[in-house]
Amino acid sequence: MSELRIEHVAVRQLKVDPRNPRLHSERQLKQIARSIESFGFNVPVLADREGNLLAGHGRVQAAQRLGLRELPVIRLEHLTPEQARAFSIADNRLSETSSWDDRLLGEVLRDLASVELNFDLEATGFTMGEIDLRIEGLSQTGAASPDPADELAPAVG
Repeated sequence: MSELRIEHVAVRQLKVDPRNPRLHSERQLKQIARSIESFGFNVPVLADREGNLLAGHGRVQAAQRLGLRELPVIRLEHLTPEQARAFSIADNRLSETSSWDDRLLGEVLRDLASVELNFDLEATGFTMGEIDLRIEGLSQTGAASPDPADELAPAVG
């Protein structure tokens, strides 16, 4: 197997797969763009030697909306066309079959919500409503300490 390396490729040289069965809603593309704006473009897209995208269609669309001109790309030149097609499906499907540890997720979100951030917490892909529900779920299970933000200051009189 060949060594994988990251190269920077002009967005216009990347070709989206018209037969990509994975759909990206407008909402999801906005979430991806928000994440890229907050954290940078940290996950290279995957392409074959001709620049055909195998994984990262949503990231490319979000990057185009943000006006990015180059993206990090890993070329998967060791795959046959059939392997590339199957990998493209597997890359999306395998992430769907995992699940969240709701308690740990709630704890991490609570910890992030309790400090001053230089980005919007919704850049995680969760809405504030979802974040609040997960944090509130901690107190219902008794797994969390109270949120200091919920404490009332003594009345001044």
